[in-house]
Amino acid sequence: MADDTENLVLEHLKAIRADLAAARDDLRDLTHRTGRVELAIAGLRRDMAHFDESHA
Repeated sequence: MADDTENLVLEHLKAIRADLAAARDDLRDLTHRTGRVELAIAGLRRDMAHFDESHA
């Protein structure tokens, strides 16, 4: 009986670790994508500044 309980706890811990690893991967992906969006916005702002400068 104690072995069954121990195995059940270990199985739950393994599932929690797997979920945590998946969440960590998702967060890493979102962080990367957010950085790319920030770079794109900075590029657009730079392009707009150059456009305004050339038409001033």
